[in-house]
Amino acid sequence: MANRLTGESSPYLLQHQDNPVDWHPWGAEAFALARQLDKPVFVSIGYAACHWCHVMAHESFESAEIAALMNELYVNVKVDREERPDVDTIYMNAIQVLGEGGGWPLSAFCLPDGRPFFLGTYFPPKDRFGRPGFIKVLRSMAQAFARDRDKVMENVDGLVEGLQHVDAHYRGTEPGDPGALSRSMLVTAGRQIAQRCDHDHGGLAGAPKFPSTSAHELLGRASRLGFGQPARDAFLLWARKMAAGGLYDHVGGGFARYAVDDHWLVPHFEKMLYDNGQLLGVYADAYAMTGERRFAEVIEETVGWLERELSDGGGGLWASLDADSDGDEGKFYVWTPAEVKAALGFEAIHALSAYGVTEAGNFEHGATVLSRVTPRGPESDEAHLASLRARLLAARAARVRPGTDDKLLAGWNALAVSGLCRAWAATGHGPALALAVRVGEFLRREMIAGDRLARTWKAGVTKLDGTVEDYAFTAAAMLDLAEATLDRAWWDAGAALAGAIRTRFYRDEDGVGVFYLTAHDDPEPLIHRPESHHDGALPSGAAVAVEVLVRLGHIADDGEALAVAESYLARRLASNALGPLGAARLLGALDTYLHAQCVVITDGDGRDELLTAARRAYAPTRMIVGPWAAPSVLEGKTAAAGRARAFVCRGPVCAAPVDGPAALRELLAAAPA
Repeated sequence: MANRLTGESSPYLLQHQDNPVDWHPWGAEAFALARQLDKPVFVSIGYAACHWCHVMAHESFESAEIAALMNELYVNVKVDREERPDVDTIYMNAIQVLGEGGGWPLSAFCLPDGRPFFLGTYFPPKDRFGRPGFIKVLRSMAQAFARDRDKVMENVDGLVEGLQHVDAHYRGTEPGDPGALSRSMLVTAGRQIAQRCDHDHGGLAGAPKFPSTSAHELLGRASRLGFGQPARDAFLLWARKMAAGGLYDHVGGGFARYAVDDHWLVPHFEKMLYDNGQLLGVYADAYAMTGERRFAEVIEETVGWLERELSDGGGGLWASLDADSDGDEGKFYVWTPAEVKAALGFEAIHALSAYGVTEAGNFEHGATVLSRVTPRGPESDEAHLASLRARLLAARAARVRPGTDDKLLAGWNALAVSGLCRAWAATGHGPALALAVRVGEFLRREMIAGDRLARTWKAGVTKLDGTVEDYAFTAAAMLDLAEATLDRAWWDAGAALAGAIRTRFYRDEDGVGVFYLTAHDDPEPLIHRPESHHDGALPSGAAVAVEVLVRLGHIADDGEALAVAESYLARRLASNALGPLGAARLLGALDTYLHAQCVVITDGDGRDELLTAARRAYAPTRMIVGPWAAPSVLEGKTAAAGRARAFVCRGPVCAAPVDGPAALRELLAAAPA
């Protein structure tokens, strides 16, 4: 049978269209039916690349017995968390209110209006792994709804009140003083994150290990400030170890979502666009700091993977690759010695040694996740290994590929654009900029209409209004493309989206600035309107919005934008509610607010060399000024005797102009005064 998911565009929902469960997509129709029948609603949230979502689907949602029970007792709703982050955020916050660890699949048992009274994640069909069986939970929750409605309502009221407390907690209680915003906040946060890092394997200590890109980037920023050496050491060790481990796909490029162990060896194999877009920026920073060839290789290989395996014919980038292929997690990526020998012949010994492939293996069934276990050798040796990896890639192409989630998400594509721009700026790798422009043109052509932005696109059809994350990430990407290409059209597109953020997502509520996840004029009211406030796998949309407003304030001389950013920074950073990890991207925005380096490079001989020098430097608060700048920013900045000059200004104070690349790099690399 086909259920009500048949007409959906989400690959995740379509994975469930043939389930015997009578699934509904999220929407008013499902909840109206639940009210009519006076049935509870079961909301199941997941995403296409989620391994445990597949497990629960195979065990329970494909079971005729369990599906019959679900259909009898509930109205059943299936949600793609990547399409509906607003819905996902509500229920994820609710499960955390209960004191449970969140995760996917997320299972919510709700009243007919969508308010939850019980939540969990993965349930096995019958009691197992210390978890109650799904059959038991289905019956007990339906019985509670039918016979203990008063107790259920107590749970509902407590959870909804808890959702309000979550947002109140992150708003903080102190009004915030802009005058208290200082670099000491950055120094302290950098020290705290460095202390939480694994000094042997890099990254945050413990397992599982996630890229945690916002925190990683903040270490780099803190390394420029006082007592910054521990932050620099932690930043670089993290980058080196992550790229050497099994988290990185040594054959095809790109990073998996996380490692299940504490030393980056065995990944959870799904590969997400949002991770890889952000990680391009991390490796751009690492290369700009050190010039190490390995960091440039990671960029080149990851750009190649995006072009080869995530590119849609329309110009944008797909969302993810699955962890599973041919029914097994990781099967596409792992190797046995026999498989390596079959691909490489007598040269296999070099790859077996370099990447730790043994008969015992380090994964299931004697297979090996490739990780670099030998030191880097001379460039001739590394070139030979690269040629062997290319042959392994060709051999791997014959395997059954992981599933692809081929929807396109505005915010994730924008994160990739920003990462690609940074990768090109640091290394000069031309394909990175070409891909950034291609994806940017796709966004501008297919998903942006004036100051409105669609969230998803597939096969020429857009769906849903963007969230504040989509708007903020895309605005930032447009500004990044403007700086990379010096084309004013990109800047204007970004500024329009930033204006929409201020009018449609931001409110000053009794002196407290709030960025909501959904727009004020969203036609679909939810049981709770979640705020954007802390980083997770993606940076906080609010933090990126603040960063965009700071850029507009400095370059466009937009005092109102700067005032909103300043007020938000002061209020949120006066509280310890976010902590250094949750506030990492907001602290990055603070760095830009305090230490913005506006770089004006005039026309004249040597201009291209100065632009290249400005882009190559590790200077995370650098803003290259183009023809979109306010007259006050450009005033008095001219060439000398036909030779281009560079002016570097920190706030209202500009250094003496320079006309040589070395002098410009020195200016940009200098620690903020």
